[in-house]
Amino acid sequence: MDTPADVQLMAALEKDEAYRVVRVLACGEAGSTEVVSRPGAAHLGEGPLVRKRVKRDVANVEVFSRLSSVGGEHLPRVVETYDLPDQVVIVREYVYGTPLASCVAEAGRMGEIAAAHVVADVCDAVATLHEQGIVHRDVSPRNVILSPRGAVLIDLGIARAYVEGAQRDTTRLGTWGFASPEQYGFAQTDVRSDVYSVGCLLGYMLTGVTPDAEGYAEMLADSAAVRPELRRIVEKACSFEPSERYQSAGALRDAVLQAVPDAAAANVDKAADAKTGKREKIPRTLARPGQLVAAFPEAKPWIQVLTVALVVLGVFVGILFGSAAVYTTNAMVGDHPVESLLVVLGASVYLVLLLVEEIPAAMLGAGPYAAMKYRQRSARMILLAKRLLMALGVLFVFVAALATCVALTPGG
Repeated sequence: MDTPADVQLMAALEKDEAYRVVRVLACGEAGSTEVVSRPGAAHLGEGPLVRKRVKRDVANVEVFSRLSSVGGEHLPRVVETYDLPDQVVIVREYVYGTPLASCVAEAGRMGEIAAAHVVADVCDAVATLHEQGIVHRDVSPRNVILSPRGAVLIDLGIARAYVEGAQRDTTRLGTWGFASPEQYGFAQTDVRSDVYSVGCLLGYMLTGVTPDAEGYAEMLADSAAVRPELRRIVEKACSFEPSERYQSAGALRDAVLQAVPDAAAANVDKAADAKTGKREKIPRTLARPGQLVAAFPEAKPWIQVLTVALVVLGVFVGILFGSAAVYTTNAMVGDHPVESLLVVLGASVYLVLLLVEEIPAAMLGAGPYAAMKYRQRSARMILLAKRLLMALGVLFVFVAALATCVALTPGG
């Protein structure tokens, strides 16, 4: 017996109201995207989620109903989907990382090995969708997140189910410069439409220029920037006629990895690490000042105040220890002024970095903590503890080495 429509609507509204909005990521005519949480679910280890609302005349209800059964390392886990009177809603995991568009905008074009890794991961993601008869239709730099688990393809808001025999589907959707020609009314989209978009993605990464921008063709044709073999792969994947493209995402993936053998070897190593449960390395880079400044305005007021206080305290500690080391070395250290001076300076550097950079970065979600910005606070605390212990270990080795040198010095 079917559930009455009003009962289904009430259940959907209860689900919708159970989420608390943390931050609005995007809002437009077609719908909205929000970071949300479920109060009371923290004890289950559940981090933030992304709730995407799509207008019913844009979304494909059949696709949304299939998404709960679609999974994979390079696709976000779908928590649930439900219908509202004029919207279809999908709730998925929040993918920690940085959009590909931001990475290229900041660092410029990517090396071919890194680009090949991204293409391989995205091809795996769309191939998983294609097995379920789903065409993504919006593979673009802003919808690819570079995360600790590799590239993850997000935003299935305009995905469509392939319909055998259909002449066309909805038009003028997708990201300009990456959407296939058939998305603008030439034919029905199918798996080769996503192949076209992934080909554009590869060209974008190798050139640092979007395919619709002036100078893209010249940059792609420049053999000093893009190897001819890779250029031919991009051109084949982006053929206007679908029959001239690679006929599957797997075929495109194989072509790219064959053209970049180093990426293929690294891909095999990554798969082996995943099978053996090898843990991800602790990030060892420090947060850059620009990253701290950019994250500061988004923090809560009390975090901003605490951050400023820590920075001031760190500067004070640095001045205090530096002055003590310079002016009281002889009185403190006896027969080993140089070694003692180095110990004091080493300890002061550790404390200053701790107060000026490491703890503020963890609180603000900047630098190595950026991928955990909306995760539970405990996740950032665990990473902070690991990094501090690692730095403390380096300081300990440094002090032990100095002590050994003193002990081995004649008369020491």
